[in-house]
Amino acid sequence: MFEIAKDPKVWERVRNDEAFARHRKEIKAKYDKVFKVRPRASNAWDVLEYPDANTGKPDTFNQLQSSALMALIYPDNEEYYRSLVETVWEICNEYTWAPLGHYNSYYDRTPKDFDPGLIDIYGASLGFSMAEIKHLFKDRFPKLLVDRMTYEIRRHTIEPYLTRKFFWETHNNNWTAVCTGAVGGALMYEDPEEFKRQLPRLQASMECYLNSYDDDGMCVEGTAYWGFGFGFFATYAMLLREFSNGEYDWLANPKVKAISQFVQKMFLQPNVLALFSDVNIHEGYWVGLPHMLKTVYGDAIENLPSDQATIITYHHWAFAVRSCVYFNPDFVGTELKNATYSAPVTNYFTKRTDNYGFAFKGGNQWESHNHQDVGSFILARHNRQIFCDFGYIGPGNWPGYQGSRRNEYFQPSSFSHNLPYFNGKGQGGDWEGKARAVYDEAKGTVYMDFTHGYNVRDVHTTLQKAERTFKPTDDKIEIYDKFTFSEPAVITERFVTTIKPRVENGVVYIDDVRFTCQCDATLNIVEQPYVDQLPDENGKYERICYLIDYTLNGDNTEFKATIDFIN
Repeated sequence: MFEIAKDPKVWERVRNDEAFARHRKEIKAKYDKVFKVRPRASNAWDVLEYPDANTGKPDTFNQLQSSALMALIYPDNEEYYRSLVETVWEICNEYTWAPLGHYNSYYDRTPKDFDPGLIDIYGASLGFSMAEIKHLFKDRFPKLLVDRMTYEIRRHTIEPYLTRKFFWETHNNNWTAVCTGAVGGALMYEDPEEFKRQLPRLQASMECYLNSYDDDGMCVEGTAYWGFGFGFFATYAMLLREFSNGEYDWLANPKVKAISQFVQKMFLQPNVLALFSDVNIHEGYWVGLPHMLKTVYGDAIENLPSDQATIITYHHWAFAVRSCVYFNPDFVGTELKNATYSAPVTNYFTKRTDNYGFAFKGGNQWESHNHQDVGSFILARHNRQIFCDFGYIGPGNWPGYQGSRRNEYFQPSSFSHNLPYFNGKGQGGDWEGKARAVYDEAKGTVYMDFTHGYNVRDVHTTLQKAERTFKPTDDKIEIYDKFTFSEPAVITERFVTTIKPRVENGVVYIDDVRFTCQCDATLNIVEQPYVDQLPDENGKYERICYLIDYTLNGDNTEFKATIDFIN
């Protein structure tokens, strides 16, 4: 099992090869940061005073993965080895391996109901991490530590799975893959015979996860959750193929191959991905995933730029170690090929040219981690977003963000997206419909009826049809929107950017991008604060974006505009 990671030559290469210089730098920086003041793996007072918080787990994960990686890269360094041993021992002492906030959020438990056997995405991942690290270090660890790890992995991960049923087994989003893959991996390492007995149950959950994808392989949860959920799926699939000597091979499934190609279709520029949904717009993918998949699918997986790739990511050991083991400098691309991708089932469309990268999405409002963004688009140029999608809201106390108040906040609402709104109201969502992106290759157009993005039975009772057509050519993009109402309405087209626009003779310039409205409309540009996911040089998360609004005049129900480029 994962024998490649036990080969000293692998870690000698990571230690000495210049191609791994960034790996060494990032891993050492993370190690120095999380061990600068050596905290316990979890802080008892935080747990007792703030039982709803996701307490301690990021530090736990970061301490575990960074110390284990440093101990593998530098096996003769006593400091790294001792840090790993102490971290593992502290994790064994933890009461629960799941953040306490997940107890209440997903299991409807109160503090008096806490027990160590509830498995969530973090607890499952930690169980798998401990099992794999034990596998790699069991010949170096003291016997007492190995025995303690065996006991705690069984107590926190294996026994609860054997004696309970969990909602995520049939939840068909990233939770299903993460928890199933992690528990399955832990079982393969810790109790192979029990794993064989549980295999039908595990496989059924993974089938459920795959059912959350259509055959075109596009991930409606966004690139971050593709890396998270499918990352665990692929990790489990690789281990299972090895464990079963190829008898069970998820990677032979054509849908899995299509899903493996998702992220390469979302690259708009070398440093910009089409980051729809709840994602961190500064985050790309963990570099080991496409490199691992390329060992299976060859040229079907494109060589991708690595600037947007991370080594230490998501706080999860499984990804970090595979980003070392599977990384191949020959798999890193320096340029992106011009390409057009149409996903007619999931209703995504992306296009890359020498001048820009463009993405357009349809779908509906019930997609996991969705924003109110049906019919929205992203335009990238010069390695940054021009017309933007901001991803999830930055750090802070945002009550109800994952619940009923979600769309009261700017980022997930349609008002932060490149979408029209009517009578001052944005998307609400017709939960039964689905907006289809129809690509006409002969005409070079992509068309969408995105009426279903709006709750036509509630706040938009007069809206009968909303249609959007793009014609993206190599050097410009034409936009044509058409609306049908049962009675007059105020129609406002919104476009969002983080670059301060300037207006000359009615034309809007965003850097060297020229945006020309070709219909009778009144222009208004407003500064809008929002909360980014990363701090600026002053440690602040608050940012300003610019809302470019065109309100159609008179009884006009059609909007036409052209995006082209000065240089």
